[in-house]
Amino acid sequence: MIAPVTRRVSWTYLLLVATLALTGMAQMPIAKRYHIADVPGLAWLGDFYLTHKLHYLAAAGLLFLTSYLVTRWFMEWRQDWELTPLGWARAVVLLALVGTGGVRVLKNLPDVSFTPTPTMLVDWTHLGLAFVLGGLALARPALRAAYIRRVARSASARR
Repeated sequence: MIAPVTRRVSWTYLLLVATLALTGMAQMPIAKRYHIADVPGLAWLGDFYLTHKLHYLAAAGLLFLTSYLVTRWFMEWRQDWELTPLGWARAVVLLALVGTGGVRVLKNLPDVSFTPTPTMLVDWTHLGLAFVLGGLALARPALRAAYIRRVARSASARR
C-alpha cells in the first residue's frame, strides 16, 4: 500500500498554509510599515481588506482539506497507518490554530466584542501557533522524521 496522502494533496496543503502565512502577516501593518508593499507587484499586501478576504478563503480551503483528510483517516487509513509523534504535534497545533482562528472570526463579527486582554491573548496565541507550525515543518527534514508510518502488526493480528 502506498502512502495515503498524494503529492497533489501535499502541495495543496503547502499552498494553503503558505497563503495563510503570507496573508496573516500582511494583516498586521508589516507590509506598509516596512515598505514591502512598495515593491512592484506586492502592493496588494498593503491592502488589509484584500489580505483579510484571502486569509479567510485560504482558511476555508484548509478546513475543507483537513475535514477531507480526517474523514478519509477514520474511514480507510487508520487500519494501516498511524501518526508519529511529529504527526500528532502537527495535528494538535493545527487544531489549536483552527480554534484560535475561530475565536478571531467570532471577534470580527459586528455584534461581538471582547475586552482588550482576551483579544490580545487570542491574537498572540494564533500568531505563536503559526510559528510553531512553521517550526514543526522545518523540524521534519532536520530530524528525517515523517508525519505518518505504517502500523506495525504482529503475525497473529494479520490473520
